[in-house]
Order: sequence, then structure tokens, then C-alpha cells
Amino acid sequence: MRSPAAIGGLVGLVVLALTACQSAQDLVRGRMTAEPDALDQLALERTLEGRGALLFAFGDFGGLDTDAMETVAVPWRLTSAALVLAHAPQDVSPASLNRIMARYGFLHPAEIANWPADAAPPPSVGTLGVTLGVGGRSLPPVELQIGNIGCAACHAAPVYDGEGRPQPDRIWLGAPNPSLDLEAYTGDLFAALQAGLEQPDALIAATRRLHPDMSEREVRTLRDFVLPRVRARMARIDPAAGPLPFSNGLPGATNGVAALKLQHGLLADDPDARARETGFTSIPHLADRNWRSALLWDGAYAPPGQARFRPMTRDDLTDDHRDALAAITAYFTVPSMGVSGRQAHASIPDVQATWRFVETVRPQPFPGRIDAARAARGQAVYARSCASCHGTYQESADGPRLSGFPNWAGDVGTDPVRAQVMDRTLVDQVNASPLRRSISAARTGVYAAPPLTGLWQSAPYLHNGSAPSLAALLGLEPRPARFRVGGHALDLERVGVAYPEGYQPYSEPAWVDTGQRGLGAGGHDAEFADLSREQRLDLLEYLKRL
Repeated sequence: MRSPAAIGGLVGLVVLALTACQSAQDLVRGRMTAEPDALDQLALERTLEGRGALLFAFGDFGGLDTDAMETVAVPWRLTSAALVLAHAPQDVSPASLNRIMARYGFLHPAEIANWPADAAPPPSVGTLGVTLGVGGRSLPPVELQIGNIGCAACHAAPVYDGEGRPQPDRIWLGAPNPSLDLEAYTGDLFAALQAGLEQPDALIAATRRLHPDMSEREVRTLRDFVLPRVRARMARIDPAAGPLPFSNGLPGATNGVAALKLQHGLLADDPDARARETGFTSIPHLADRNWRSALLWDGAYAPPGQARFRPMTRDDLTDDHRDALAAITAYFTVPSMGVSGRQAHASIPDVQATWRFVETVRPQPFPGRIDAARAARGQAVYARSCASCHGTYQESADGPRLSGFPNWAGDVGTDPVRAQVMDRTLVDQVNASPLRRSISAARTGVYAAPPLTGLWQSAPYLHNGSAPSLAALLGLEPRPARFRVGGHALDLERVGVAYPEGYQPYSEPAWVDTGQRGLGAGGHDAEFADLSREQRLDLLEYLKRL
């Protein structure tokens, strides 16, 4: 589950005051829920790691309901048909939808390469990271398939071959998705719905063709209830301003703080929000995240009553520590999936089960060549120049493994915007949420140094993804003012984003402009100032092994 990232949603495109749940309160306000289609085998899975993997890849954590549809969740069959009708009207088919979703970095794997060995095979799904479920009731007779964003949308990446070429049909759970572009997805979905509303009969017909298994009850629900409410809500959105009061980011980087502020109503009628709320963060690798004592790039969330930044050893990796981090992670579903604080609290047991898998995540072994002699010298450089912030690694039969982590936090001169946008008003909202017994929020104003496990899989670098390669980060080459990201290959020598001659990106690239607010590429250079070029090359070679 992504710690610093969120989609933010489509700002209330759909609010269905037409269905009911079990409680009297839910009956009055018309709440409807659905269960994820892909979790039918959850009750049959006997291994804890397998249950966690199922929830991580396919769970909804309470995000398939009409509450979430106010900001993030969507009537999937209708919105997916709108996308296809807008981009490929001559080919309304599931294959066409998959190609369109791939533009935004969504993956459609045939294989999950690091699925737990002792677990049952994973279910077959269409778009990984889009969780689907059908809800309904008999009075009135309504039915609707709800779609929402899941953990694997951000935290699953293609496997890379020995030349650094991605294989989007084979994915690695827990690695950051370097191509997921929620800003482009949200904008295109908004535009597609606008166009679809101008030809509602054609939109319904396309929905039928794309989803032939859709029931007549859902067709009536879409025509009689959903479309009128979408039309009314869209009429209140300024097309020039777009569906969100902030940018969702760019491929591989998201804007979780702004999304959380949106959920708490802190961006309403704020004309300056888009210019100010640019706290972009790169999606992190989840390997060894259980060594953290506080979560998010600035360590804003910590277990109550514990030191926010405290050194960790293997003895500290207890079940209680894991469950405490999981309880905090449950709150990430508020900005990323649009759930309520109440629902986030209710999902803590499922998130704790998910962490049973997360704590086992290892990076894909580096697929390229490593110069063993240079890497051995780089190990000594790392110990002198990096370990005090990023942790101590010891050799094992499986390569370097983290053996101690300082949970250091401070200022290394990097772009300050993300640390600044976590303001006291938002902190107070978090600390007053239903998860207040599980989470202590603070405005730290600094950044927490992460573990470097899986670093080679994590390009581009720094907290905001503003350095395209480790070579650029280490000062072996200039940090460019602009570079492309998304659907890229990896340069296994420089360890970073690459578009080799003749290469066809599997998703739509976008430009990173490091002159924009929140995307500055400066800082974290003094740490390498006393290293020679050869020492930096040695360090780079060692970092490939982590």
C-alpha cells in the first residue's frame, strides 16, 4: 500500500442517494457497498502470507461503496466505456480498454513473479490496481459495479530483463510503479465523461458492448440514476479548471497530502490551491519498510506514545511493531481510496493481514552485470558515507540485508515543499480522526531517510523523483532540468530512466520539469562532495546489490 501517494479522485462526480446498507444511518443516507470480485478465494487461502498478498493485490479495504464515489471510486462499467468511446470508438472491446489503461501506467499481468510460493495461484484480473465489485438492492431495484484504486496500482512494477527492458506482462509486487500517471488518468476520465454526456445513448450502447455480462438492472441504474447525477455534478465543475483543485502529480509521483486535504474539506473554494499544493512524492519501494519508526516521506505519522525517529535493530521487528505500522497504513486509504475515517479504522485487521505479505517483500535481483571488485570497494564507501542515515547492511547468502536502521530525519537541502504542505491544520484533522488511537501526526518539516533496499528498481530518485538516475544523484553527470519519465526502460549502468533508440514505451511518457514548484532537483549532494569519481562509481556499483 503506498505510503505517500493518492489519487484524489474526480471530486464528487457521482453521489448515489439511491441505495441502502444495514444500519439505520446508512439506510437514511443511501449507502451501498460491494465486495471485491477477485477475493472469492480469500476464505480458502490458508497461509498468512498468501492472504496478505491477496489483500495487497486485490483488496478494497472498504473502498467499494457510494461514500468513496464522492471523490475516488467510479461506476466502472460506465466510466470505462466512456474512456473507450473517447479514445477508440471503432474498437469498443476489453483489449482496447486495456491498451487505453496502459497509457496511464496501469498493468495487465499474465504473471506475478514474486507471488508467495506456498499460496494458491492469484486470481486472473483485467487491470491490476483497479478493484471491482458489484453492489445492489431490491428496493429500489438497483445494481452497480463500483471501481476504485487499490494498493497494487502504485506498488507493482514490471520485471526488467538483462538489458533493462520492462516486461509489463510480468510484474513484481511491492516495487514502485514508475509509470502510473494519475493526473493524466483523472483528466482523461473527466473529459471522456463530458463527451459521453453529450451522446448518452451511444455511451450506454458502448457500455453494453464493452461489458456484455452487465445486467439489465445495472443498465437501468446507469440510465435512470447515475447519468442524471453525473450530469448535474459535472455542470458544477469548471471545465477550464478541471476536476481537481490540485495536480495529482506525474508518472511515478503522486500528491497524497493534497488528496488528504481534499477528503477533509480543506481545499474547498481555494483559488490558490493548484499553485500551492504541489507536495509531489515519488512512490517508494516497500522492501524493508517495516524498519521505519514513522511513515511518509517526512515521518509525519508515528505510533502514539513512541519516539518518532528511533534506531531499529532486528530485535525491534516484532509483531507489535508490524501491527502498529499497519494500523497507521490503514489511514492511507482515506486519500488513496476515498474511504471515511470510520471505514479506515474498520479496515485495520485487513491491513494488518496485508503487512504479513509486505514484510516479506524483497526487490527483484538486479538483472544486469555487477563488477564484483568495484562493488566490494563501494561497500566500504557506503559504510562511511551512507549507513549513518540509510542503515547498515550485512552480507548474507542472499546478498546485503539490512541489519540496523537509524530512522534518521533532517534537512539535506532537497526541495522543501512536500515537508511544508503538511500543515498544522491537516495534522489536527488526522489527530482527531477515528484512527487517533493508532496514529500520531506531526508537522516535522524535515525528510526521513528511507532504507535503500530495492534502490535500483526505484528510479527516478529523491523524495520527489527529480533525479532521473543514480549517476545524476551521485554527481557523476549533471542533474537535468527536464527529463521524460513513464513507460521507460532502465539504463543498468547509470541505474536510471532510459529511452534507448527504437524503444517503444509501454505507457505514455511525461516531462519532469525540475523548475516547477515541488519538483526541485537540488540537495543531497554535500554527502558526496568528498568522494572522488572512482569512489562514486564504486558506490554506484554497490547500490545495485541492495
